[in-house]
Amino acid sequence: MADIGERLEASLARHLGGEQFVTAIIAEIHESEITLVNFGHPAPLLILDDGTLHPADPPDPGLPLGLGALEPAAVKAHRVPFGSGDRILFFTDGVIEARDKGGEFYPLEERVWLLRRDDPQAGLDALRADLVQHTGGPLLDDAAMLLLHRPGD
Repeated sequence: MADIGERLEASLARHLGGEQFVTAIIAEIHESEITLVNFGHPAPLLILDDGTLHPADPPDPGLPLGLGALEPAAVKAHRVPFGSGDRILFFTDGVIEARDKGGEFYPLEERVWLLRRDDPQAGLDALRADLVQHTGGPLLDDAAMLLLHRPGD
């Protein structure tokens, strides 16, 4: 998986200039885990079947793509358990950096319970509605979210 990152870095180096960069996560799903390679992106949130929440922080954070020349060491993949009934939420920084009128950031970790619905899309829709309600209007930054759910046995 790290070689995919190296190819992305080389490709982006041809297209990005100056201090431009892109954050990204590459994920590969296996039988009972997900392997992640994180290039400076917010860590996804793992929501276990029992409702326990775990940020999937990389042990060795990598630089965003486009900045690899600053630290040429290869970004390391890390594995995260992903069993029956578990969910993992990938999101952009626009979600966690969305502010209310008082300047408070969106409390994503406090709101992940919205994702525990039977239908993952309904959970994402509820979370998005809550996010827009928090800001009191349209979002000023990208706020993409992807929820993966491994159905229970």
